[in-house]
Amino acid sequence: MRPNFQNPLTYTKGKRWQKSKGIPMAINYHITTFLVLSVFIYQQGYAQNNSIGGIFNQSWSSITYMVDKQPVFDISKTKSVIISEIVNDIKREDNHTIDIYDEFVTQVTEINGLKLIDRAKTKSLLKELDFQRSGYVDENQIRKIGKFYGSGLIIFGRIQTDNFAQSIDRNRSLIRNGCPVQKRLGVYRLDVNLKIIDLQTAEVLFSRTLKSKINREGPKYDCQTPPSLNSVEFFQFAKEEIGQQFRELFTVHQKEYEIDFQTHRKFNEDLKKAITLLEIDDFDGGYAKIKEIAKETRDEKAKSFALYNLAKMQLFNGEYDASLQNAKDAYLLNPKNDACLEIINELK
Repeated sequence: MRPNFQNPLTYTKGKRWQKSKGIPMAINYHITTFLVLSVFIYQQGYAQNNSIGGIFNQSWSSITYMVDKQPVFDISKTKSVIISEIVNDIKREDNHTIDIYDEFVTQVTEINGLKLIDRAKTKSLLKELDFQRSGYVDENQIRKIGKFYGSGLIIFGRIQTDNFAQSIDRNRSLIRNGCPVQKRLGVYRLDVNLKIIDLQTAEVLFSRTLKSKINREGPKYDCQTPPSLNSVEFFQFAKEEIGQQFRELFTVHQKEYEIDFQTHRKFNEDLKKAITLLEIDDFDGGYAKIKEIAKETRDEKAKSFALYNLAKMQLFNGEYDASLQNAKDAYLLNPKNDACLEIINELK
């Protein structure tokens, strides 16, 4: 006979359940035992959470680094720099190209020991080059400027993308005054290609496209159509970001990196050890562990995740060719691993 919990005075197998605030004493005993065991298990679990082998919280696979990044272009031995005119995608000047030129000038003048040759002094010679409009660099003309100003660099810039788009986002799950809450979303993309040329040899020493993508949203409205966003404000943010990237090409700077590692049960324990090493500033040890995981993992899906993690570390470490290859290999193993495409698109 099962105890009748509606009536605390029942019998089973000859034993009497004693009344205790509507709950049988025998049940009280089992509940107490259960609670004691639960507290013990919780304490053990909490202790494990603070060890490598324990149950990590949801963000255990993310790590943030503040690092000193070395310049990608050594300008320390350069005495003087000329910034040529910046042109747009149809090889003309406009308000945006002038603003970007001014931004580059501001950034260069803040680099100690570097002399920026005034544009007014070089304008006539730069016109002779006609580089931006023709798309062709005449080495003899470059050397002519070099003879006139001595050793140094000339920087050419061309805007490749200068685009603003906006849309209205309606949240139909949030109704206010009988209307869905809505807001404007804006995206500004600004890409500027740079070429740095040696004035003495006319050799193209460096080429890179600086990219900025600014996402902003406007205030929320209900029944009123959200007003258009101001593209000028978006451009200012994008221009400043491009200017910052431009300066960072030549200077030591601090950079914050967040690496979100992909997890898999086949290597999570080793990944936790690698992340722990990284967190205690043993970069070489943590990096070696990430490489080991990628090498030793056999399961295709798990290996895709492991190769992605290695590609992220290599991207962080400036090993761009290796990062690109491992991201491609990871994607081939698991085409659903879309995060690989972010690395591929960034480096291709």
